[in-house]
Amino acid sequence: MELFPDEMIKEFIEYKNANPNNFNWWNYVNVKADLQTALAFAKFFYPEIVEIEGYFLLKDKYNEELFESWKLEFKNEKVCVEKMMNLYELKDFFHININVEEEENEQTKILGNILKLFWSMSFKKRFPDRNILVEVYE
Repeated sequence: MELFPDEMIKEFIEYKNANPNNFNWWNYVNVKADLQTALAFAKFFYPEIVEIEGYFLLKDKYNEELFESWKLEFKNEKVCVEKMMNLYELKDFFHININVEEEENEQTKILGNILKLFWSMSFKKRFPDRNILVEVYE
């Protein structure tokens, strides 16, 4: 299964064309990122979870005031509260490093589906007795 076509990242193709015999994705990551960034992305693709009052929440997004507000707003409806608390807007998350708008939209969609894949696998492995649904919204 291909996560996305190589051509999606134009800079990768430029590097590969400049080094046709010895450039791959591992080389690209080595050029673009450092060890700390790689470790941070490990947390991004395998997020920590907290369970509070029976709600299943992303640890890095948890905010007590917001949690109480959503519980009140949705009358403790678990699915609605979890959806709002765990909503992760990728376009806003990566707003600092935006490229061409059209290309960015397609890349955001692809990353959303990749996160869905990895989060679903990680939750299934860590919480095999739970039926955790990861959805992508546009």
